[in-house]
Amino acid sequence: MSLYVLEDKGLYIECDMEYGPKKDISCTVKGVTQQCVEEAVRKTGYSAYMKIEGNRLLLSTSVFKAGKTPGELIKEIFFYLRLC
Repeated sequence: MSLYVLEDKGLYIECDMEYGPKKDISCTVKGVTQQCVEEAVRKTGYSAYMKIEGNRLLLSTSVFKAGKTPGELIKEIFFYLRLC
């Protein structure tokens, strides 16, 4: 398992970056409300590539086809979550 962790002032995101065909990236989000996560996902403009399940965020690897890497997208989400 390859973990990607972002943390700041009570906000915590941990993502399993080990992905492959038909295997999405799974992130655990802590320290913010689900509403905040939904708002952050919308602001990225890539919500079609993500699914929210409780405190988990599933990121489709098909986002590569849209010209964005999963790491870039996770950093962008983290930025918006810090604004909540």
